[in-house]
Amino acid sequence: MTFSVPPNVLYMLFCFVLMDLINTITVLIFPTLAATINEMNNHTLKSHYGIQPTDANIAILNSMITTSATVGMVFSLFFIMPIAETKGRKLAVTYFRFIITLVCSFCQLLSALTQATELFILGQILNGLQIPLRAFVTLMYITECAPDKYRGTFRLVQDTKDCEKISGFASSAVIFSDVIGQLIMFSVGSPSALGKQNTWFIFPLVVIISSIVNFGMAARLPESPKWLVRQNRLEEATQAIEFYQGDSCNLNDVLTSYIKEKNLTQEDKISFRQVWENDTMREALKVLCSVSLFLILDSGAVQGTYTILLHTTAGYTVQETMNIKLILTILFFPTRFIGTYLLDALGRRPVMAIAGVIVYSKTWLMLITQIIIYFVGPSLLTKILYLGVEALSNSTFATGVASLGILFISELFPPSARTTVAQALIMVTMIIDLPLIASFPIVYAIFGPGYFFIHIFTQVFFGTYLYRHMPETKGRAVYDIIEAMDQDVASRTATFIEEKTPLIRKRSATLAFKRNSILNTSRTRALSFDHRLIPSKFEIC
Repeated sequence: MTFSVPPNVLYMLFCFVLMDLINTITVLIFPTLAATINEMNNHTLKSHYGIQPTDANIAILNSMITTSATVGMVFSLFFIMPIAETKGRKLAVTYFRFIITLVCSFCQLLSALTQATELFILGQILNGLQIPLRAFVTLMYITECAPDKYRGTFRLVQDTKDCEKISGFASSAVIFSDVIGQLIMFSVGSPSALGKQNTWFIFPLVVIISSIVNFGMAARLPESPKWLVRQNRLEEATQAIEFYQGDSCNLNDVLTSYIKEKNLTQEDKISFRQVWENDTMREALKVLCSVSLFLILDSGAVQGTYTILLHTTAGYTVQETMNIKLILTILFFPTRFIGTYLLDALGRRPVMAIAGVIVYSKTWLMLITQIIIYFVGPSLLTKILYLGVEALSNSTFATGVASLGILFISELFPPSARTTVAQALIMVTMIIDLPLIASFPIVYAIFGPGYFFIHIFTQVFFGTYLYRHMPETKGRAVYDIIEAMDQDVASRTATFIEEKTPLIRKRSATLAFKRNSILNTSRTRALSFDHRLIPSKFEIC
């Protein structure tokens, strides 16, 4: 067996892993340096506003820091992310992310040197601009450049003659940057290293220098071939395919597949209303939202944002917390390679099933731990139990489930609907996630275990739905996936209509059913055929 990945694919992967690593450092500054940021908050209140710091106003400042990224995320969602659809993936991912990172890290650098929380909050807002670009556009760029058959992982293969059998990479490989970022921050960001008040400026300074180097590397990458096909720039698309997939691939077959994918809809951009009114895409949207909500309605976001608080409540010190996070990150780092393989080796459904069992087990263990802490207090037992919670959290990422969202956006929807669907998904995620994170300190102070009860029931609901309706998309071309899903939804709809309607249907219902189908699949083409053009038997005679 040979590891037959085209060199330019590896180069692209390296560029984006480095780009996300740089961004991860800026994101982890607040969770990792919470004590140092609190000292800066104290200085800001005293020196800038003449206010005596208290637990209440420090908590308000921390809440502003944690929620300020949402402002940037909303702005990016509606004004920056659509540029990836109109002007190209490369402009949004390579150029915009570089500018945002540069300005954000510069604000953090100034806040460290001047001890001004206002500048740090401004940096957080700018950092929020990257969230939609990182969570969706970058990964979409990667999956559109990867061969269809292996969007999920790197693989070992024997046959390198056909491009569709070349081992590729998918979005899960980029999540390595999170692990590497954690290794860096948890090892050198502790108070005993560079996490002190007069030394943490080194982190944004390193980010500025690294981002300039990274931009020079990523600027030579071509545009997404699928986006170029949508713009009818076929010559450039051919060159991009040759760059990413090598000379050995069958250009005609790949280009034909991309054109079929583009022709799934006649419109270049589909609105959310059109997505929802279409039976097939509405079903795909339900699956996508169920995957996301199953993972969101969990303690993972709270563990990342309030990691110091949760660990100290369980009985750990700040330094012990940093050490534990570092050790667990090192131990589970090799498992991330397993996750990148499982998505294509086992398939999407088995991966979701394994991750679901781990996540639900963690939810129960977290609830039991918080009940003991609330009624008995921290002890050696709560330390051990919370260590188990952290271990299960890391095990979840080892399955590769974090990549299912972007994979399903790329696999279950035609190109003209992907940006719209991603905007809707990010908005739903933000509407649900933000109140949960913002309300956590209040609910946790009143009754800690109460916050975690809701996860027990929501995960059962969404897990059951996914078990019944989640499709398997492993190793299939996007056109074939949507075609098969369209047929499946049609069969279920037809069965329901046959049970509920008389033998002779109204013509208006038939026309409404035609209008419902904006997908250009074999079924919808048949439905759209005007049967009045068929001559009667008398005319034939």
